[in-house]
Amino acid sequence: MAHRLVFDLMTAERAVRRWIDARSGGSGIGAAGAGVLFHLAAHGDALIGDVGAALGASPSGMSGLVSRLEKGGFVTKAPDSGDGRAVRLALTPLGRQAVGAAREVVTELNTELTDGFTAAELDVVARWLGRTTQRLS
Repeated sequence: MAHRLVFDLMTAERAVRRWIDARSGGSGIGAAGAGVLFHLAAHGDALIGDVGAALGASPSGMSGLVSRLEKGGFVTKAPDSGDGRAVRLALTPLGRQAVGAAREVVTELNTELTDGFTAAELDVVARWLGRTTQRLS
């Protein structure tokens, strides 16, 4: 039996994004925005380019996403003290609250996705996804 791994992977990715987006509580954060918030929660204020690189996002995609997050009150933008052309992002108090809510959504999703699989099976899936990312990045 031939596996349609590329098609199945892309279909699953869209389903995961829709699932997260549907549970964003009307915040407008969605899956991509949650990635930005998670990165800032783990790294403090960060250069917008570094956040984009960590998420695999294009500069134009990051620009629109950051604008939406800023308008929503989740992040602030400020010039980098060492390079006036660079922009740093930081979480606002509302952004920190949103990180907690997003973590709950992701925890629920992980529970849903792993239900019915053994730890060994999930190790293989994680290894395959990691290898795919490494080989194609």
